Amino acid sequence: MNTDEFKNLFDHKRREKAKRYHKQKNRYFLFNSLVKILLVIIFFYYNFETELFKITNFNIWYPVKIFIYIFSILLIYQIFVNTLEYFTTYKLRVKYNLTAQDVKDWLIDKMKSFVLNTLLIFIFSWTFIFLHNTYPQKWWIIIAIVLSVFVVLLNYLLPVIILPIFYKLKPYPESELKEKLMKTFDKLDIKIEDIYEINLSSKMTSANAAVIGMGNTRKILLSDNLADRFSFEEIEAILCHEIGHHINNDIYKNLLLQPVIIIITSYIVNLSWPFLINLFAYQNVDVIITLPLLLIFWGVLYSLFTPIQLYLSRKYERKADQFSFEVIDNPMELGRAFAKLADDSLSRLEFNWWEKLYKASHPSIKTRIEKAKNFKKK
Repeated sequence: MNTDEFKNLFDHKRREKAKRYHKQKNRYFLFNSLVKILLVIIFFYYNFETELFKITNFNIWYPVKIFIYIFSILLIYQIFVNTLEYFTTYKLRVKYNLTAQDVKDWLIDKMKSFVLNTLLIFIFSWTFIFLHNTYPQKWWIIIAIVLSVFVVLLNYLLPVIILPIFYKLKPYPESELKEKLMKTFDKLDIKIEDIYEINLSSKMTSANAAVIGMGNTRKILLSDNLADRFSFEEIEAILCHEIGHHINNDIYKNLLLQPVIIIITSYIVNLSWPFLINLFAYQNVDVIITLPLLLIFWGVLYSLFTPIQLYLSRKYERKADQFSFEVIDNPMELGRAFAKLADDSLSRLEFNWWEKLYKASHPSIKTRIEKAKNFKKK
């Protein structure tokens, strides 16, 4: 594909806007990251974890004591971070008309996320303390097994419990479009319960599609604003991409990697924990006080595997693209859909090295469109 052909797929004004947006977005990302790191340094330098424990150290049932401590720390952190993100990330998305949420709706979602995160972190923290105290030599392998099972359970429950907290899901409206899409499944000899519509327009101005869940909770989702901007051929191409994930069992492949990462992370924590306890002078304190250090250290170690996970994600996306190219009449229908999605969301067309390493879960739009253009059916 020559340069002019490629450029003609896009709206020139949206591309210029995208450049300005990502320039500001990267500045805010760097600024927010530095502020959060500084916040963590200040937190530990002034022993706020110990002072906060003194305030919340009530004579109550131990698990409740853990919950109050975790809740207090996360609440303070969330208030600070939400304030920071409001004046940076949220305001920027409003400026570029990328969000459909007013401040109230945005805050409600943040509160929902806070409640969910607090419960998950509490479960992890209580499990760590229980296992560390009960099985001091083997806690790391037991918690790795427990977390691996928990990750599978979360993926299973995602479409039926977690996602509905933030979005409304319903069977895709009966229409000529749905009838044609269901015929696509028949043509491919794939049996599914239904196609589902997600009210993405309540959160953002761009459209999207996804396949989530596993087993009998697996769902193929199309956003409610997809039909307004895309032709049937483009929607069919997007749907076939999602079917590709379904056929290739990409969800299960991702899950297979998680136990490996969790085991390595927990083992490194186990090896490092005595040294860290000594470094932070935690030898003679309640183990609850060590939880902030545990959560941060665990999170940092887990994030080191991000480049591997993103590399595999891009690999799965390329295979799903390949499946779509093979089954639709014209592969460039998916290429045109990518161009529209990129313009709608002001996405970058190419990634620099650090974005590819730490942020890019999909191949670049430019690469995917070139693959569509150059694809030759066998």
